Amino acid sequence: MSTSDAPSEPQVKPKLTGWELYRDVLKSPKKIVGPMVDQSELAWRILSRRYGAELVYTPMISARVYSDPNHKVYREEAFNTLLGEEGGPEDRPLFIQFAANDPDLLLKSAKMVEPFADAIDINFGCPQDIARRGRYGAYLCEDWDLIYRL
Repeated sequence: MSTSDAPSEPQVKPKLTGWELYRDVLKSPKKIVGPMVDQSELAWRILSRRYGAELVYTPMISARVYSDPNHKVYREEAFNTLLGEEGGPEDRPLFIQFAANDPDLLLKSAKMVEPFADAIDINFGCPQDIARRGRYGAYLCEDWDLIYRL
C-alpha cells in the first residue's frame, strides 16, 4: 500500500482562544443577555434578540439530570433539541449553561448539546440554597481541584 492509499488522519480543529471565539465566531457581541433563572428559555432569547441582544444564554441546566436517559422530560423542557428550534438558526449565537460537579456528566451533557451551542458555560456563581444542596455554582469555588477537572 502506498502512502497515498493510507487513510488520512482526521482533521482536528485547534482550540480557539477566548479572544478568537469572541471575535471570529461570536462576531464581537456587545449586548449580551446572561442566564436568568426561569427566564432564559427560548421565547425570551428570541425576544431578547428582537430587541438587540447579540448573544444569549440558556438558563442553568443540571448536567447530572440532563445526561440521565431516565429524565427525558427534563431534557425536553430544559433544552429540547428534537424540535429543531432550540440552538437552531434563530437561537444563535448561544451559550448553554450547565450546573455540574461531576466532570464526566458535564462532558456527557456538553456533547449532547454541542451541535446546538457556540459555547458551554459552567455555573460557578449561583448562590442559591439549591446550589449549596446540590454542590454546584458558587459552592464549588473553594474546590480548585474539581474546578480544574470540570
